[in-house]
Amino acid sequence: MRNFKTLFSSLMICLMALLYAPEIMAQQEMKSQIVTEYNGKQYYIHTVQKKQALREIAELYDVTIAEILFENKEIKNNPKPGSIIRIPYKEVFIEEVLEEEDYVVENDSLAFIPEFVPKTFDSERLYKVALLMPLYLEQVDNKFLNEEISNKQLLAKPFSYIHFYEGFMIAVDSMVSSLNMKIDLKVYDIDQDTNKIANVLRDSTLLDMDMIVGPFHLKPFERVMEFVADHDVMIVNPMTNREDLLVGNKNMVKVKPSYSYQMQWLERLIQDRYTDNNIFILAMDSSCMDYAFMIEDIALRNIDEFSYVPNRKIKRIIKKRHDTLKNEEIEFDSTSYMSDNVVFNVAMINELPDDTTKLKNQVVVYNYSIDSLNKVKNVASSFRKNLFVAYGDSKVYATEIVNKLNILSKDCPVSLIALPDWSKFDRLFNENLMKLSTVIYDDDYIDYDSYAVGKFICKFRENYGTEPKDMAYHGFNIGWYFLNALMNYGDNVMDGIATYRIPLLNTKYYFDRKNANDGYENTFWNQYQYKNYEKVLLPYE
Repeated sequence: MRNFKTLFSSLMICLMALLYAPEIMAQQEMKSQIVTEYNGKQYYIHTVQKKQALREIAELYDVTIAEILFENKEIKNNPKPGSIIRIPYKEVFIEEVLEEEDYVVENDSLAFIPEFVPKTFDSERLYKVALLMPLYLEQVDNKFLNEEISNKQLLAKPFSYIHFYEGFMIAVDSMVSSLNMKIDLKVYDIDQDTNKIANVLRDSTLLDMDMIVGPFHLKPFERVMEFVADHDVMIVNPMTNREDLLVGNKNMVKVKPSYSYQMQWLERLIQDRYTDNNIFILAMDSSCMDYAFMIEDIALRNIDEFSYVPNRKIKRIIKKRHDTLKNEEIEFDSTSYMSDNVVFNVAMINELPDDTTKLKNQVVVYNYSIDSLNKVKNVASSFRKNLFVAYGDSKVYATEIVNKLNILSKDCPVSLIALPDWSKFDRLFNENLMKLSTVIYDDDYIDYDSYAVGKFICKFRENYGTEPKDMAYHGFNIGWYFLNALMNYGDNVMDGIATYRIPLLNTKYYFDRKNANDGYENTFWNQYQYKNYEKVLLPYE
């Protein structure tokens, strides 16, 4: 056990200077310095580099992907290397923003808004905090430091969680500097090595902590939780989605929400947007059927029994379909039309244009591994909305669903809700996700237009000379939330977090426990939708 200042400061300075500075310089060299004027507007002229994606270009010039696509309408996907594209020129005055010390924005977690700061607390109390995380310090030797810089080295174990530590430290520094909070922080290098955890548990220092964050791996976490079980010590698990760990561990707090809590957010979404839809639930395979049946129950209790569709709309859609078949020289029966598993009499629809047709809304569950989408074609509606809720955790499955629904959308209005966590899948063709108005769930969502996020990025760059990764936001959130909670509630912090809400960078913490003997779990899931090549957060709290 060592104090974090003596353990880590010199190591971090060396590693950051050695490894990240060349990376930043390389990025700056890739940014064009050529500014020209076109149609009265100023642009950078950028030459696309090898393996450079639109997202990377947008980040390089601090613009959105939508802005790039608007100015370069010939671009459909990531442009080819060597392509010349226009980037909107923006003048940036970073120094003026940073110098405004009194600048306050509502719901800004880094602006220290008074209503989110404790009004009364023990200013003399020393809060004892332990951070148990995998640092792999035994692998950081002269050979490691002297190796040639490479992506392989940046992926080495000593860098696995370094951004979490750095984000956490920004939260600690903020609490100390802005609120004069007294913190005794001890950092332990704990990974899956049983000898390391055994050495830490040989003394009783952990039993005297106000808060323990970690360990990150499951087996060491279970051992530490067992060690402090009979003592009133809050222990925060930063990584697991498993909810079974909470049972019987009343001092445990889990910040990653379980998939089961997606159901309550899904229900609110269906109530708000999809009550007049056919709903088709696609389970990836038999292992996902339990969740599929939960979704079926949610749909059945929330959708309208019938939809009433104007005959004029039905007439227009049938005519358009029949005209397409004529142009393609495909034979068809012009007197009838199949949709919603019903054969429509075209003459009757044409005779009653001011009437409406009552169609029963359906909720159907399919096991995709058995049924595929073949059975859907005759049941889906050409005349009203069809919502597909796809549940599965395979990228192959996700890709197939998006591609096949995109084809189906040519004949039927289709939208998609993707569960449980498709945010981790890249290259799912954003155009198809937009066409399907896809809603995706994510336990963290970074809004780069947020003032708080921008301020955090500036602080991170200033401290560490590199861009924060997702783990940095995660580390800051945990440090910021729980240190504030400790100041607000002191020894009663485990009772206080049930109702404690403060702004965070990329998620929210809504803690709940299923019974008094279980631990607390975050129940919040972000929901976002693809629109205009951007992820748009849905306003549910």
